[in-house]
Amino acid sequence: MSRPNVHGLPQHLRKDGRGYFLDYDVVEGGIEKRKRVRLGKVPLASAKKILADHMREIVEKRFLSVEGKTTFNEAADSFLAYSKARRKTFKNDAQIVERLKAFFGDKTLESLTPDIVEAFLTQRREAGNCRLKDHPLAGTTLNRDIGTLKSIINRAILNGLIEKDPIRGVRKFKEIPRDRVLEPDEYQRLLDHCKPYLKAIVQLAYLTGMRRGEILGLRWEQVDLQNKVIILEAADTKTREKREIPLSNALVELFQRIPKTLGSSYVFTRKGQRLKEVKDDFLKACRQAGIVDFRFHDLRHCAVTNLRKAGSDSVTMSISGHKTYAMFKRYNRIDRVDRLMAVQKAEALIDTNRTSVVETPLVK
Repeated sequence: MSRPNVHGLPQHLRKDGRGYFLDYDVVEGGIEKRKRVRLGKVPLASAKKILADHMREIVEKRFLSVEGKTTFNEAADSFLAYSKARRKTFKNDAQIVERLKAFFGDKTLESLTPDIVEAFLTQRREAGNCRLKDHPLAGTTLNRDIGTLKSIINRAILNGLIEKDPIRGVRKFKEIPRDRVLEPDEYQRLLDHCKPYLKAIVQLAYLTGMRRGEILGLRWEQVDLQNKVIILEAADTKTREKREIPLSNALVELFQRIPKTLGSSYVFTRKGQRLKEVKDDFLKACRQAGIVDFRFHDLRHCAVTNLRKAGSDSVTMSISGHKTYAMFKRYNRIDRVDRLMAVQKAEALIDTNRTSVVETPLVK
């Protein structure tokens, strides 16, 4: 076993401000020279694996076969370490990275090309939707894969593992925003078929636009019934910004009916534990209610549309937590009633202006 160096790392493995690197001697033209192979800010486990894979070349004082080039797997592991520490989307990132590693694997970052990425996307499309067999993969789903892939590459560039983006020309698919909202009778049918615990969750999502994670992670200390508000701290929101959700009288009564679980601070629990998923029961309720093409996240579309009709865009955005107007527009559905009301308001304005004009007789 090789001796540890002054940093407590195995022999030939070093670390500085730019990350890990291999430090060993090579023989060129009969002359022994020092060689350093930069690995970048990869996890320690990955750095040790690279060292172990190339110990023979190091012992024989030869150049490494890959000249220190980073594989996709190594860059992906580095990205995941960053994601776990800094991103709230780590669980989703991990799922996508696992899929990407299965395809790109030990390919070096420099060997990636737009055509290789297109081959991956073609494979994904041909595999289809694993949950809905008869439905093709949506562009939104494929764009998540592309986005994560680009994040891995950009992270590698930031860490000095690669000089330029080899997949710069890869473009995302055009997304068609969902605009499915429930009609009043559909909403009532859905509530009628929800299990008691789910009914309260659906009502809260439909009336406030709170995200599923925000609802399922809601704690009693965040619910201020006296002031009729839910207070979400920055750590509780996707955008990392504090937000206040106003509560109507109906929602206040809803919370008053929810029993508190002994020993748990969470509002929504099952068998004494925090509730983490509602997908199966929600889809079952939709099927029983005869509601098609509707997902839990669409309840957020419903809330944003209803809040906007009842108030202003800026107030609605402050409640829903949308940081940009562009994203807000994707959730805000303009329907036939909105267009009719706009025409009627314009007509009324024209009539008002016409009657307010005082006709002055001509003076001869």
